[in-house]
Amino acid sequence: MRRLLLSVILVSALLSLGGCVMVPHHEHWNGSFFAFPFFAFPFGLFGLALYLLPTIVVVARGKKDVLGVVLVNVLLGWTFIGWIVALVWAFTIKD
Repeated sequence: MRRLLLSVILVSALLSLGGCVMVPHHEHWNGSFFAFPFFAFPFGLFGLALYLLPTIVVVARGKKDVLGVVLVNVLLGWTFIGWIVALVWAFTIKD
């Protein structure tokens, strides 16, 4: 179960961070194209951690019903309502 959870988090991280550093060839950021990924990377990590906060909470608390929270977080978290549902669910799961 933990292996599946870590795989989902890793794939989400790779997809999210890949999108943060991609800039079309013809667009330069103030004439310094190579500086853009280094400035965007920390914001991408913060955004990813914020997006996966319900997943992080449920794993850190060591709850048994991890898969449901992870699926709601990853698949419906972009709707904000889904993210709120996953966060509340992560905090209210009982052992």
